[in-house]
Amino acid sequence: MFGVKVSSIGIYLPSKVLSNYDLEKMVDTTDEWITQRTGIKYRYISDEDSSTSDLALNASLNAINNLKTNNIDKIDLIILATNSPDYIVPATASVLHGKLKTKTNLISDNTGSMDVFSGCTAFVYALITASSLIKSGIYKNILLVGSETISKLVDWKDRTVCILLGDGAGSFILSYDEDSTKGLIDANVGSDGTKFDLIYIPVGGVKEPPNCENLNNRYLKMVGREVFKIAITLVPDKIRELLSKNNLKPNDIKLYIFHQANIRIINGIMENLGIEANRVYNNIDKYGNTSAASVPIVFYEALQNGLVKEGDLVLFSAFGAGFTWANVLWRL
Repeated sequence: MFGVKVSSIGIYLPSKVLSNYDLEKMVDTTDEWITQRTGIKYRYISDEDSSTSDLALNASLNAINNLKTNNIDKIDLIILATNSPDYIVPATASVLHGKLKTKTNLISDNTGSMDVFSGCTAFVYALITASSLIKSGIYKNILLVGSETISKLVDWKDRTVCILLGDGAGSFILSYDEDSTKGLIDANVGSDGTKFDLIYIPVGGVKEPPNCENLNNRYLKMVGREVFKIAITLVPDKIRELLSKNNLKPNDIKLYIFHQANIRIINGIMENLGIEANRVYNNIDKYGNTSAASVPIVFYEALQNGLVKEGDLVLFSAFGAGFTWANVLWRL
């Protein structure tokens, strides 16, 4: 069995920044209220002409340009995690494939493509999928992207949701490594479909196709208090299970990379598990909740800041719509 290494990583953020003070002019809220309850100060918003595949393209090219070796001669598969796809059909990964094919010789007609569409957990689900495919020997190099233009699915008059979300993209190039101890060590995942309507978009799928009468329901809906109550207990319980299974204690992990949903949730998880503050890196204040893009964006900045190195243990953790959750124990 092969190991898996992160050969390169890249991110991309739109140019428009929306601050809490900007939101004060749009809805009944304040900078103080948003900051205290979410930890968010700013979020990036894509322009009207930019789609999820466009952000994914820029993040992917950033990762390709950051490759430090020429050992990669092709990418075998593109996996794109998103909740704001360009289209219902085809997969946004296929659209990204077409755009990348004209930009780099690493992409060919033999490069496969697929989407993972499972709430804010999607990138961590996709990380497990990509790693397993490489460890099995089926593929050698996989481009894994988390990309969102989730702001296009937001009702900017709904202050319970619009204060939270931002756009962005992050990408990993995952490659096989002869050292089988690298990469995915273990993971646990789960979902509770009875709670699907805690975070969902009522209109747009085949259950309720859009028409002239229901367009006001085409935006993302969230029952924030219920999501908070579930996440604050479920996530630490599942992390504890994963660590215990591998004979690890919370502070044996060099760095935790949490989905950036709400700083109070992250702080609650840390307190529950007794995680030391220097073992967690957050950037929710700068970017808000970028959904499936948050984990790669956080990890990119952690690497840039020298918070982890080869051989370190990292734990990736996310939860989101579905209601889904996933934790990954990873060795760099």
